[in-house]
Amino acid sequence: MKQTLHKILLLLVALTVSICAKAQDYVTVNGIFYYVYENTATVTQYGENDPYSGSVVIPETITYNGKHYSVTSIGESAFRACTGLTSITIPNSVTSIGDYAFLNCSGLTSITIPNSVTSIGYEAFAGCSGLNSIIVESGNTNYDSRNNCNAIIEKSTNTLIRGCNNTTIPNSVTSIGDCAFDRCTGLTSITIPNSVTSIGDFAFTDCSGLTSITIPN
Repeated sequence: MKQTLHKILLLLVALTVSICAKAQDYVTVNGIFYYVYENTATVTQYGENDPYSGSVVIPETITYNGKHYSVTSIGESAFRACTGLTSITIPNSVTSIGDYAFLNCSGLTSITIPNSVTSIGYEAFAGCSGLNSIIVESGNTNYDSRNNCNAIIEKSTNTLIRGCNNTTIPNSVTSIGDCAFDRCTGLTSITIPNSVTSIGDFAFTDCSGLTSITIPN
């Protein structure tokens, strides 16, 4: 009987420690929410009543309870529907941007992808109707914005994965990805070069200002 009670007490202690440890995984530093694990931090979704707005600068490292964490990723839906977000600074420590990370951030006017980013998730910038400028820093091994095209192009496939209101599609692009121009309401015309052989699903969904489009043979 004593052994059984002892085992139950040990189990309860273990569960308590586990719950407390889990609670410590999610932290807030200078108004930004993170999930921390080992020595890394991921920017995560905001509290329901506390959305991100204005200019947000993500630091390369954060300190919490005396421990330093490197900010290596922007998590899934991290800034989703933050319509008041006007600018974002992504540090060179970030290597991945998750699915829907900036979905429907209609107030965001420009984005710079640092050369450290090697992965951009599905519809990461879909619905960013106010985007007028997209720059991928030179030296990025996976993506570029060649010829000052104002777009994100995946190098390995020459696929334009995200455009904006001022995009000019380069001749080297072979495909336009799913939702590439989704809700670019300020886009008025687009010329698709002869190099393009495929246009993805919902590529021009809700482009309400689009009055002309040239599709090659």
